[in-house]
Amino acid sequence: MKVIGKIWWLPLVIYMIVMPSFMSDKFNNEVCREIRISIIDSADYRFITPGKLLSRIQTENMKILGAGLRNIDLERLENNLAGLRELESLEVYTTADGILHVEADQRDPVMRVITAWGNNYYIDKYGFVIPHSDRYTPRLIVVSGNIEVPDNCIMGESILNQDENLPVRQSFRMVQYVNGDEFWSRFIEQIWINEKGEFELVPRIGEHIVKFGSVEDYEWKFRVLRAFYKEKIAVAGWDKYKEIDMRFKGQLVCTKK
Repeated sequence: MKVIGKIWWLPLVIYMIVMPSFMSDKFNNEVCREIRISIIDSADYRFITPGKLLSRIQTENMKILGAGLRNIDLERLENNLAGLRELESLEVYTTADGILHVEADQRDPVMRVITAWGNNYYIDKYGFVIPHSDRYTPRLIVVSGNIEVPDNCIMGESILNQDENLPVRQSFRMVQYVNGDEFWSRFIEQIWINEKGEFELVPRIGEHIVKFGSVEDYEWKFRVLRAFYKEKIAVAGWDKYKEIDMRFKGQLVCTKK
């Protein structure tokens, strides 16, 4: 019985020894016959397209299709594609069937910034800047007026590493709060920063402006403003006021049309 047991195991042992070597030889001799690009969240965001990634690969002036898999410099390709600021993560790899796989994940934008000079950017949930795209305009809160994006952030550094007093950093904090609240995320359309650095809110409903002032105690201000909307404007009507002023601590002053 012991002899029979050893004989039964023998083919499996041979397979385990020979198969890895066979697969390795097959991979080393296989050529790349296809470049397969997958953008994970393309249904949600369209900052990047497979065509743009393919064009970026082709700028490397490196033979890929028809080249041996072992000769393709995957690290070089990955480093090149990682330079696209629209991407949050990226993986490049080959499989034994001769396919070069590129799997990309786009950044998740939370706000749009239009600077004082008219430049357009998106900022993702980690504070990284995404270049504006003419192909795709997601519906986000727009922050504009007296605001700039630092050059080092345009080059790839997060705004979370910047001075907390910068308008772009302050507005990011406020937008995060608004986006995390079901009522405010549906209600606030735009944030304007005037020449004094004060924040003004533009709602989707009504024709009034909320002079919000500084971001100091912004959570308390939003609670007071929500109570005012529910208890006063819901009764008086959304078009009764042209201005709601919250610039002075502990006060909410309305100006009628």
